[in-house]
Amino acid sequence: MTSTKSQIIRYSDLEPQWHVPGAKEPGFIRYLISWVGGPPGYVNPNKDTAAISREVVVGLMNLPMGQKQKGIHYHSVAEIYIILRGELEGYDGTGHITRAGPLDCMYIPAGVPHGVRNCGTEDCDLIWIHDGIEKIGTSVYYMDGEVPGTAQLDEISIIPFNELEANYSCPRAKEVEFMRWVVNWVGGPDGFDNFNRRVGVVSDRVAIGTTVLPPGQKSVPYCLQDGEVYVVLRGKALLNLGGENREMGKLDGAYIAAGQIHSVRNHGEEPLYLMWVHERPQAIGSTRYY
Repeated sequence: MTSTKSQIIRYSDLEPQWHVPGAKEPGFIRYLISWVGGPPGYVNPNKDTAAISREVVVGLMNLPMGQKQKGIHYHSVAEIYIILRGELEGYDGTGHITRAGPLDCMYIPAGVPHGVRNCGTEDCDLIWIHDGIEKIGTSVYYMDGEVPGTAQLDEISIIPFNELEANYSCPRAKEVEFMRWVVNWVGGPDGFDNFNRRVGVVSDRVAIGTTVLPPGQKSVPYCLQDGEVYVVLRGKALLNLGGENREMGKLDGAYIAAGQIHSVRNHGEEPLYLMWVHERPQAIGSTRYY
């Protein structure tokens, strides 16, 4: 369960944080923000502004051209990246290389040592998600040249956006006024919602996807049994919470509490890409539509 209420988290209110190892050193420059983070004592770069969750953390990292993370590190939770801009190279403790571009997903299981570098010709922005909250100081860092002290038992996975087939199974999704499609990079196991079961990563801890609405279209009002996080990736959204409309622009976020009825309308002139993170995968049929 969470300890927060539904709220909008404006991107303009999130001050960049430079606290991770090497973040202010040339070659390793990067900053973090968080729309949603853990309670006091847990990872949350914007602890005074972000919504609080006891299940997930959702933030953004900016990694300029020519920069990389310092050394490698691992977490006690899975870390999931959704690339918004640029090209990202990931590497694990064995030296295995993976690459991802815009709207691709990089899934790093708990305990897998890893690092990333900007391997493209522009700055890289990525959404980072933890599928649980982590106490400050829990993650383990190995600086360049250090060998991880534990065996690597898993590996990094890439879920390309172009392999995720658009899904129209949500209520009224093929009707004009409510037209929209969804994909998920991470979905639930058997018995739980998973719109791209053949391609996406299966998790019993979190679900991550995006809904795409053409201009003028909206979603059917609904509520979930667990909290939900929104981040506007492209376009403009009008989020209706309890009958009140709230405008959201690019990189604005929202936390929607469990059981809160809400809907979204494309308030702009281009397709709206709205990323969502469910604190828990939703059992098939448990989402209530109105």
